[in-house]
Amino acid sequence: MLNATLDLKNTYTLFSVEDICKFVDNIYPEDFSYQKKIQLRFQLHHYEINVPSYPELKILSLIADLCQRLVETGKSIIYPLIYRLIRLVLTFLVSMATTKQAFSAMKIIKTRLRNRMKDDFFC
Repeated sequence: MLNATLDLKNTYTLFSVEDICKFVDNIYPEDFSYQKKIQLRFQLHHYEINVPSYPELKILSLIADLCQRLVETGKSIIYPLIYRLIRLVLTFLVSMATTKQAFSAMKIIKTRLRNRMKDDFFC
């Protein structure tokens, strides 16, 4: 969801402060205090107006590139909560992929084991 909201290909046309705040409330309720959520909302409003006008941020296509470019341009200091949110999302995506890969490997192993078991094993 955050990927679509921060869609860099369409020059932030889908950017929605409300959607991002709902996302934070639903997915990361423990990572942002009430005060930080208010600050995040202000940073998002400022980001919405300010950042899309920068040419070095318009040419990006991935959220990982955005994270890196925010650091390179110093915007991660200006928008620390947005930067933190993007890092959390990127970490979440990696952890989900790792979990899916582990379950996929386990499924293959279990299927092969079941296929090799003979009736004698169950007696």
